[in-house]
Amino acid sequence: METLKVLGVDCSNCAANVNKALAGINGIENLDIRLSEKVAIVTFDPDKISKQEITDKVEDFGYDVE
Repeated sequence: METLKVLGVDCSNCAANVNKALAGINGIENLDIRLSEKVAIVTFDPDKISKQEITDKVEDFGYDVE
């Protein structure tokens, strides 16, 4: 499980965009977007997807990840 600080997630639409960026990706087992904390908590199978690939997917939607 990784907690990603997602910059620019200021509203429910932003949280929905991050969810859309990651939903249904092979290897992501659970996803929790916490708007109040501006984080995405992602449980994933590292044999199928890396933290960097997850970060890249979020950044492709226009958000920065710390």
